[in-house]
Amino acid sequence: MSSGEDGWRGFLELCSKAKTPEMFQHLFDLFLTLEEKEILGSRYSIIKALAKGQMTQRTIAGTHKVSIAQITRGSNALKIIDAKFRKFLEANIE
Repeated sequence: MSSGEDGWRGFLELCSKAKTPEMFQHLFDLFLTLEEKEILGSRYSIIKALAKGQMTQRTIAGTHKVSIAQITRGSNALKIIDAKFRKFLEANIE
């Protein structure tokens, strides 16, 4: 395993120990720049809209001020997740 993979696993392990939204906020404030947090927020909005299936990709792009390419990447990512995780996502995405 590369040091990047070790670092990613370590970061995931640390995140799994955070039990409250406040703890996640502190972690992400420490590890992510404002721009990275905005990118994650956009990705969340895209995945949420796609998972709900109530808007066209063009409407999602206009509503969330993101590119069609970003929506396509989110759509492609949703296509490769397993059914169990898809159910978890749909049940827990707000």
